[in-house]
Amino acid sequence: MAGGAVIDSLRFGMEALLRPYAQIVFSRDIRAGLLVLFAVATFPSLALATLGAVSVAALVTVLFGLGSQAVREGGYGCTAVLTTLAIGVFDPGGGNAVALVVLGAALAVLFSASFEAVFAPVALPTHSLPFIASAWSVHLAARSLAAHDVPLGLTAPWSQIPAHLFDASWLDVPASLVFLHGSIAGVLVILALAVHSRIALILAAVGGGVAILMRLWLRAEEPWSAVDLTASFNAILTAIAIGGVWFVPQRSSLLLAGGASAVVCTLTYALFPAAGYFALPVLSLPFIVTTHLMLTAARRRMHDRSPRSAIPEERPEEALAKHLVWVRRYGDAAWLPFRLPFRGEWIVSQGHDGEHTHKGLWRHGLDFEARTQAGNAFDRSGTELRDYACYGLPIVAAGTGTVAKVVDGIVDNKPGQINTDDNWGNTVVVAHGAGLYSVYAHLQARSIRVKTGDVVTVGAELGRCGNSGRSPTPHLHFQVQRAPTLGSPTIPVDFGDVVTRDDSALALANRVIPKEGEFVRPVVRDEALARALGFTPGASFELVDEARKKRESVQVNVDLYGRRCLESDRAKLYLDPYDAALVFVDFKGDPKSLLRHLLISMARVPLDQAASLTWSDSLPRRLLLSSWLRALADLVAVVAPDFGSIAMDYRTERSEGHLHVVGQAKRWATRAVISLGAGPHRFEIEHGGRRSVVTMKRINNAKGDER
Repeated sequence: MAGGAVIDSLRFGMEALLRPYAQIVFSRDIRAGLLVLFAVATFPSLALATLGAVSVAALVTVLFGLGSQAVREGGYGCTAVLTTLAIGVFDPGGGNAVALVVLGAALAVLFSASFEAVFAPVALPTHSLPFIASAWSVHLAARSLAAHDVPLGLTAPWSQIPAHLFDASWLDVPASLVFLHGSIAGVLVILALAVHSRIALILAAVGGGVAILMRLWLRAEEPWSAVDLTASFNAILTAIAIGGVWFVPQRSSLLLAGGASAVVCTLTYALFPAAGYFALPVLSLPFIVTTHLMLTAARRRMHDRSPRSAIPEERPEEALAKHLVWVRRYGDAAWLPFRLPFRGEWIVSQGHDGEHTHKGLWRHGLDFEARTQAGNAFDRSGTELRDYACYGLPIVAAGTGTVAKVVDGIVDNKPGQINTDDNWGNTVVVAHGAGLYSVYAHLQARSIRVKTGDVVTVGAELGRCGNSGRSPTPHLHFQVQRAPTLGSPTIPVDFGDVVTRDDSALALANRVIPKEGEFVRPVVRDEALARALGFTPGASFELVDEARKKRESVQVNVDLYGRRCLESDRAKLYLDPYDAALVFVDFKGDPKSLLRHLLISMARVPLDQAASLTWSDSLPRRLLLSSWLRALADLVAVVAPDFGSIAMDYRTERSEGHLHVVGQAKRWATRAVISLGAGPHRFEIEHGGRRSVVTMKRINNAKGDER
């Protein structure tokens, strides 16, 4: 126990010391932080001053009650380090060096905490704005202090380093990220970026390249000066933040990062004379203004695509991997697909761009009707509403939301008649978020079960299929639009977990726009299969490869973000279990872990009752690569997102007590035999002429027996 406490204390100390430096290059990796510290250490006095600032910031953070975790994360310490660098490099001309560093570090903590509270409600990052505030405050305060006769002396280079290594060169550009110069500092900063993220390194090159092009375009006749150096490091910071932190790294984000870098150079040219009027350094102010400009402007886009905004991850590679998994499993849209708004099998009687009413602003509507067992729309003569197969059937919510509008009390038309005075008939409008509404029209009079303001979940009954409004025969009209007003322009809509029947064959599509004439139904849940693949938290399993004499113990855990995973001492396999399917979404760890058999052989299992069902899926090959190959694949995926994907075709077969999931790809053949009772599951993989078989047995933790 004592040894573990010592190790934890040492780890805490290393992270508290080095993460402030790592965060300068958007990293949490203490290896990157160590490299940045070494870069600063080419100026020893300045390095000692920044270490002192980290200590002061940690003390103020704890004394002010901001918590030890804030010390460990290093955000406040990073602001203190940057403030100290600005004091040392841009000598304010007055005051004592120690006093200025201590005051700057204390102000850095207070400004950081304050700005976080201010910007959090509007969901904007503070970035280095607290650093600007604390650095400028110290500079302005120093003017009221006694002027020193000699410079602070914090920027004296290390005497053991040859002087020519501090001569001007292109390596001054990466070194300028810490406001320094010199070849060694530049190389170390580049290495820190590479350790953190290869994608970030590429983005840094994009930002630096754009800064050079802007100089050649606008300042070719001017000698290289602090203006160009400031523009360069602001462009690098902006490119990394825009292309790899706040947007998913992809071709469009590279272009946006380049454009943002051009903007930040322009702002640097504009701010230099303005800041110079007050004798203040520009620092990273252009970077802050540009990132906020880009992020707030992006909120006005019609679609969150090209590039897709991202929740910041530890590295751009992780944001890209999460995005690719999402796209391959759920499609490229900002929201999850809707579910079909009915139960059982219906036919699409009019699709998008239909020949009757789905035209112009309303081209993205869909009409659905049910059919009798004989395949007809109605029984008997069809002159009565009750003759129609869909009349009176439940209509359910296609997605979770809040009821925004209800229209009821309009009498159903007799078959063949329409009501053009009330085109939409009895209608329910559900809001699914800002600018996203679903509409259910032509419902049966007085069948609506919800009222405005009610919260509904997927599958909750809204009303019954009717024949009100402009509807000659009973059917459901469904559309999605940006506004709650009836008659608003429609937008494309797709549905998830749709089973389509072609003759007697059933195929499942995860994200599809039903076509006119198709028979479609939602997944009909198989409870026995759902129990077999329940993977409840705390459950334990053993994976066994008898041929290779391998065993791997696995437990179902839930991480801090609520994600469920199968975890062994070699890997983690993340899963997304929901009412219609079990989907494995991410794999981390040793690619030779036996958990990979589950990922490949049953990446997605629809929980449907069909005797036979087919579907296709796409697996990111990066999940199965070694770490260095995965890094290479991530770089390629920025410009070629489909590179390395494994296209798999699956089908289910049933035997007594078992479901067989059979998969086929170009070089892969798989079979998962899922026991619907108490027996073990079995996973078979053939790849490159080699075959492996793994069984999965559940372990009863209470008694230690297997079942």
